[in-house]
Amino acid sequence: MTARVLCVGECMAELSGGEAGGYRLGFGGDTLNTALYMARLLETGQVGYVTRLGDDVYSARMRAAWEAEGIDCSLVETVIGATVGFCAIDTDAAGERSFTYWRG
Repeated sequence: MTARVLCVGECMAELSGGEAGGYRLGFGGDTLNTALYMARLLETGQVGYVTRLGDDVYSARMRAAWEAEGIDCSLVETVIGATVGFCAIDTDAAGERSFTYWRG
C-alpha cells in the first residue's frame, strides 16, 4: 500500500525582501511548508493539498508552483471572484522579521 498525505489549510502569497532589489513573490504557510517537504520526500502525487483558492492570477501562480513540486491539487477548490491572502515580510538590521497581512 502506498502512503498518501493530505495537508489542509491556508497558503498565502508572500512578498519578501524589499531592499534595493525589490520584493520577491513566494508562497508559504505552515501547512504548505509541510506539504512541500513531504512531496520532496515521497513520490510525485503522493501528497495532496486541500484548500480554496480564488480565480485571480496569484491563485493560478500558487497552484502552478504546487503542481511543479509534485503536489496533487485535485482537492483544491476554485472560488470565482476570490483571491489569496498576502503577507509582506520585512527584516530589520538585527534579523528580526515583521509581518503585514492583507486577507479577507
